[in-house]
Amino acid sequence: MSARIILLILVALFFAAPTTHAQVKCGIDNLIDTDFALLRGKKVVIVTHAAARAYRGTSTAEEFLARKDVTTLRLLAPEHGYYGVIPVGKAVADDTVMHVPAVSLYGPMRRPDKSMLTGADVVVVDLQDIGVRSYTYVSTMIEVMEACAQWNIACMILDRPNPLGGHIVDGNLPDDTLRSFIGRIPVPYVHGLTMGEVATMANGEGWLTKDSVGNARTCSLTVIRCKRWKRNMTWEETGLRWYPTSPNIPSIGAVRGYAITGLLGELGPCSIGMGTASPFTVIGSPDFPRDTLLEIHCRRYGVFASRARFQPTSAKYANTVCDGYYLSVERSYKPYHAAITLLWRLRLLRPEVFPDTLLQTK
Repeated sequence: MSARIILLILVALFFAAPTTHAQVKCGIDNLIDTDFALLRGKKVVIVTHAAARAYRGTSTAEEFLARKDVTTLRLLAPEHGYYGVIPVGKAVADDTVMHVPAVSLYGPMRRPDKSMLTGADVVVVDLQDIGVRSYTYVSTMIEVMEACAQWNIACMILDRPNPLGGHIVDGNLPDDTLRSFIGRIPVPYVHGLTMGEVATMANGEGWLTKDSVGNARTCSLTVIRCKRWKRNMTWEETGLRWYPTSPNIPSIGAVRGYAITGLLGELGPCSIGMGTASPFTVIGSPDFPRDTLLEIHCRRYGVFASRARFQPTSAKYANTVCDGYYLSVERSYKPYHAAITLLWRLRLLRPEVFPDTLLQTK
């Protein structure tokens, strides 16, 4: 074999080899690497859940509770509870996790009151978000920051990558008159920010509620950022494992699907895969029509709609065979545009499932 052929083979193998990335470190990993230097001797309250893990697989709560030089007073749990198993929208009861009180922030109160923070020097927030405005973990963090500002307690955010990456930004800003717990801050529906970046913006841009004289509150904020995370990374390129953040987000595929079909779920015109092995990545109903224009328009936004048949075991159309589409996405897709396209086509094809009170068209 000639030297030229060998050289060509080596060049081809080099360019065909998969791109590797250095291991991303989350905020908790960087805190561990510094031996908790910023928190030694402190009393803390931790807002977290089981999906917030160090690279070695232990939860953030476990890491804190193993420390002799940091006193963990209590945990505060977001929607879905500490273990992420409570169904969407259901109130979370107070609990005990690893012999420590776990107080609900998704029940009668969604902002910590003074009793929840009593004795704390620092409130630590470590929640794995999914990068979509309607997912409530950002709202929980904002409520915690406002409580810290009100009671003059330091707040520390242990940051994590946005699983959709930092380059996908898509959708509208919420109308100020329609703010709610699923639309708490003025960012696009798919915002491309990490929790630490949202916290920094909220603190610096006056997004927290105003005090008694009309000035926007700020809290004493520290963000322990990720290391080696790049905005163009997919989740797979971070080297991190995905842990379920809620019952229907068991995988990174469900995260990508939620950014599209989460809007359909709010309106309820069809199944979005609840009660199947593919939550948020399939859509359909017992009489869902094939629509070539839907397929074409979705592809414009990096979403491939392939015909599918499935049978949910729970939720909408439980135990009923459904026809519809399986949705897969390109690396740089436009989830909000795809969602609006799906709603537009469904409104034309199935107007009877869209009461005018839910969706108006001109």
